[in-house]
Amino acid sequence: MKPSEIRSELMEQHARLRALLVRARGIAERTAKTRTTAELHDALAEVADYVRVHNLCEESLLRDLLPTLDGWGRVRADVMNDEHVDEHRQLYEALLVASTTSDAALAAEKANELFDRMFVHMEREERVLLAEDVLSDEELPPDEFGG
Repeated sequence: MKPSEIRSELMEQHARLRALLVRARGIAERTAKTRTTAELHDALAEVADYVRVHNLCEESLLRDLLPTLDGWGRVRADVMNDEHVDEHRQLYEALLVASTTSDAALAAEKANELFDRMFVHMEREERVLLAEDVLSDEELPPDEFGG
């Protein structure tokens, strides 16, 4: 797969995830009013399932490619992996709150905090990992040492 194809695939997945997050945010807003967390729990589970699949795909597609792109490639790959681990932990915590609390407003608040962090995470990924100048099909010119 060419870098531009990887970028296109992952950007499409980010668009799908954004749509799931927007839908889940609407459910969180209703949850705070209805005082029941069942629908929010289901929405969070759907987001968690999609994030798991997306992150596995993203890691698989970028794991070997990122370190070859530039001097920051290995660091980018490490940051991506660390952020994915943290993202899964936060999703688990939000699911746990939605499953165990009788305070629907608290569950909605925690879910919305998670959604905000996920939007920021995707924006950063798109700027640092998935930007057109990072995942370009152009060959890099050799450096001044002929490498």
